[in-house]
Amino acid sequence: MDRVTTTCLNCGNAFEGEYCPHCGQKANTKRLRLTETVNNFVGSFVGGDNKFLCTCRDLFIRPGHMIREYMQGKRIGYYNPLQLFVFLLTAYAILSYVLNVSDTIFDDMTTINFETDTQPTKYEYLDFVLKNITKISSNKLYGNIVLSSFAALSFQWAFRKYRIARPDGQQLPLNLTEQFYTQMYHSCIGMFLSIVMLPLCLIKGFDGFLTTVYYIITTIYIIVLYRQLYNIQWWKSVLLNCVGMILTMLIFFIVLMLVAVTAGVAEGVKG
Repeated sequence: MDRVTTTCLNCGNAFEGEYCPHCGQKANTKRLRLTETVNNFVGSFVGGDNKFLCTCRDLFIRPGHMIREYMQGKRIGYYNPLQLFVFLLTAYAILSYVLNVSDTIFDDMTTINFETDTQPTKYEYLDFVLKNITKISSNKLYGNIVLSSFAALSFQWAFRKYRIARPDGQQLPLNLTEQFYTQMYHSCIGMFLSIVMLPLCLIKGFDGFLTTVYYIITTIYIIVLYRQLYNIQWWKSVLLNCVGMILTMLIFFIVLMLVAVTAGVAEGVKG
């Protein structure tokens, strides 16, 4: 039988067979899809690879270029964002336990309740929704996954006109799964910052300052990320990131209101 010669998408080596003999990547490296996402998420709990330091280095100094390479098929050299996020989340949980810092993974999420014994006014109802938006978004586990899911939809729309080159020569936009992966890499940087800043939470009255620094750094980071990813001008990255962030919070707000209404909170709202 004739053997098919394949060019490795990771290292460019020409080979025959199922795996590249030079770097070990699979010959059949497909575009990111939901099924692969599920498999990678399950794999994040039972395995990993030895590319952690390489992924961390590139995430800090060239995030957009690294993510573009990952989307183009160079995956053997980088840690999957879901695996990396689970690892960092675990490290954060252990450190917060050791330091006995109150900012834990779940951040009192169990106290969220969509039921009430009184009849709230419109203003009380709005305040209720906004408080729970803040509580969910600040949570290290739910917040990152939920916001990354909503952001994938928002940022795909905001950057819909921009394309990246594919291995087959086509210029295509990121699909929803690829946008989700991009947002999860951004969440990994947020987890890095949380781990670094966690010991500083022991200093009384320092929480507000740390929160401000955290949001400034992560905002600047995602602007740099998308500028490198699409090779666009700074002002375009700033503008489109603002659009994506606003749409994300709008979707989040609408979904939470729908959940609250479904749970029956709005039934007693007074005019």
